[in-house]
Amino acid sequence: MIIEKSDFSNWRMTDSNFAPDVGNVSNAIKHIEIELEVDLPKEYQLFLSLINDKPIVPNDGREYCLARYDHGVRRVHVAVLSSSRKVIERTKLSRESIFDERHLLAEGLIVIGSNYDGDADACIVYDTRPDSPTYLHVFNWRYYVDNLVVGEGLGLLAHSLKAFLNTPTVANEL
Repeated sequence: MIIEKSDFSNWRMTDSNFAPDVGNVSNAIKHIEIELEVDLPKEYQLFLSLINDKPIVPNDGREYCLARYDHGVRRVHVAVLSSSRKVIERTKLSRESIFDERHLLAEGLIVIGSNYDGDADACIVYDTRPDSPTYLHVFNWRYYVDNLVVGEGLGLLAHSLKAFLNTPTVANEL
């Protein structure tokens, strides 16, 4: 999917001093790929380039979307889509655990942001595994209670990052 500037109409930069820095973004992409041992899809690389590897948040009032599970839908309040530093940090933390009952994030799934679903804090997870049937899909994952089965513990937010960027809306439109 080709992400364009128009796909960010529901989003705003958290850094008001935005100045494009191609070298910085290229280094961020390489750093994620090395640290997380993934090949970032072109869609995500373009996303990082367009946001200059800065966090973005939904526009005020347009912070809600639906996560689809086998048992129904859950309303989600989107908090942030993260910079590369946070993507690496949150993904690594989600791959390890000191808790017995916690499900660990599988390699190739990366945490690209955070949200709240009315019950718990959750992660926005992106599938970078090219051989996966859910490649490029974006999911809601309540990391401390939900398993990593699509439809059970992973609620589908969108079939691509581009589609997800166009999803957030006002609560009463869900």
